[in-house]
This record gives sequence, C-alpha cells and structure tokens, in this order.
Amino acid sequence: MCRRFANALTTQAMRQHFGVTGPAPDWLPSWNVAPGQPAPVLCRVPSGSGARLDLMLWGLVPHWARDMTRQAINARAETIATSGMFRAAFRARRCLVPATACYLWPTGRTSRRLARCPWALTTPDRQPMTLAAIWDNWEYQGDILHSFAIITTESCDSVRPVQDRMPVLIAPDDRREWLYETPDNATRFLMPCDPDNVTLFPVGPAVNDPTRDGPHLLDPAQSIDK
Repeated sequence: MCRRFANALTTQAMRQHFGVTGPAPDWLPSWNVAPGQPAPVLCRVPSGSGARLDLMLWGLVPHWARDMTRQAINARAETIATSGMFRAAFRARRCLVPATACYLWPTGRTSRRLARCPWALTTPDRQPMTLAAIWDNWEYQGDILHSFAIITTESCDSVRPVQDRMPVLIAPDDRREWLYETPDNATRFLMPCDPDNVTLFPVGPAVNDPTRDGPHLLDPAQSIDK
C-alpha cells in the first residue's frame, strides 16, 4: 500500500525531466504528500507525444459516483483491469505520478524492531521515479474534480521484508508506452520492479504527521532500535 510520498521537484524540474508540454501548474516541492492533497500528475496529450502536467487530488472519485464518499488512494494491479471501480480509468486514463520517494509502513509480519518507523523507498541514485496511476473526472453542480489513485503490486524481494505491497514503478524507457499503449499491452507493466532498481531505508516518525514537511523527513533514522 502507498499512503504517502515525496515530490521534491519544482515545476521547471518536472518540465525538463519528463518532457512536459504546454502549460504547467505551480508546484511547491513537498516531502510528505498525503491522501486528500493535490499533487502533480503526468497525462498523455492528444498529439501522442510528450505529457502534460496537471494537479489532481489524491483519492480517485470515479466519474459515475453520486458523491465523494468513495475515494480510493490505491488500486490493486491484480484486479485493476476488471474492477468496476477502476477498469474504465485503466483503459483510457492511465497516468504517472512523479515522486522522489515513497513511504512504506511495515506490515504485521515484520519484526517489532522493524515496526517502529516508516521506511523510504527511492532509487539508488535518488533520481525521480514515476508511479503508475489512473485518473478520473467527477462532476458535481458544474464543478469538475480531477483525482487519481496509485497502482500497487506485490513487493519485490528487497522490499518484502518490510512491506508486502509497493507502488508499480514505471521505468523511464517505458513511460510513453504506459501512457499511450492499449490496455492489454499496458498490463505487462503491472508487476514488481527489479530489486536492484530501488533502495529502502528507515526514516523518522515525523512522516506520520501529514502536517510536517521538509527535506529532513528523508534523513535516514540513526537507529531503528531506539
């Protein structure tokens, strides 16, 4: 499960790194994006090349919902293509969520020593990641809400000792295909990443508070035994 992530990139940095075209919203870097908050999302464009950058609410509300009581922050890779909640968005509205880190909380099967702190998932070289996601539009009294859900899958071998679910990570060379391929072809990306492509380390408990923010949240914990 993914319920918190960091995006420490500026709008200009996302433009350059992800080939964003067209207007882009202002974004203040955040090291603690929580459900219910807006975040930058990369979507496909009609021209079929590049991507546009939009701000969307984290917590997908499907277009057919009567109200906002059904908000999903995650969608399971194993059922996303068939689930009534997600299948329409998976077919036509796949997107990417830029992130510089994801936070994972240990599952119940971990030792008590590991359960004392959240863990940060990053790339070994700390390069930006893109999380597979879906988005939808929900209209109410003339207003339109754009929202998204992050797709999760079984954890790779290096992450499983801490958490049994992790976000689906889309490699740089696969980003365009994820956005533009047919649904049948896109399903091949719904799998755990190579364990060598990610690193995991414990961080402090400040991440638990969604009102806390700043680069210090990604400082490795001095000791997980304290």
